[in-house]
Amino acid sequence: MTEPLLGIAFVTYKRTDLALLSIQSVSEKLIYPKDKRAWFINDDGSPQEHVDAIKNLLLELGENLMFINTERFGGKTYSCGKGWNLALEKAHQFSEIIMFLEDDWSLKEPLDISSYVQLLIDREDVGMVRLGGLATGSNVDIVGHKGLIYLNYSKSCPYAYSGNPSLRHTRFTKAYGWYTEEGHPGIIELHYDTKFRTIAGPEIWRPAEMTSSGIFAHLGVEKSFTDVGGIE
Repeated sequence: MTEPLLGIAFVTYKRTDLALLSIQSVSEKLIYPKDKRAWFINDDGSPQEHVDAIKNLLLELGENLMFINTERFGGKTYSCGKGWNLALEKAHQFSEIIMFLEDDWSLKEPLDISSYVQLLIDREDVGMVRLGGLATGSNVDIVGHKGLIYLNYSKSCPYAYSGNPSLRHTRFTKAYGWYTEEGHPGIIELHYDTKFRTIAGPEIWRPAEMTSSGIFAHLGVEKSFTDVGGIE
């Protein structure tokens, strides 16, 4: 396969140490040509030191930073959805295939995504490949493509869509739309899950060969927002 371009939409806010660990892990362990991938970053108004650290690391790692938004939308209210959509839009303009990643996920081991990218190219009925862990209560069907087994998430159960790391095709966003611009990241995830389960559109698959915990580690429990009164 001649690898298509890959846009990496990376969303971050303040958690500098975690963001740098996440970026470094993907740069070093993602098996995909560096000359075929580019980063599209939304930062929701962090201090300049945070932004500079990310830029410097990407440069040091030889990664291609094509876009970074540092504007904080909405003042002191929850506003990350606007920036997330902006990073997603820019990444989609670069490539039909993107990886979406929040700043507190670290790639634990080498990950070759070529088969998953090919799946998204081949199958019009698939829009996303989940790369996160399994959750109890999910309803899945066992399916296959080109010798690999996948779990196909049913729309009948909550959390079919997850904000965990994923690959997605442009058709997924065209079918289900943009993120809500109201609410913190947890609300955004629930809102998109509802859209996925109530709108007809392409499916979400997960590699069955991946361990139950997934190939990405969740880096701690520090939130990028508070429960009351905004994201500060």
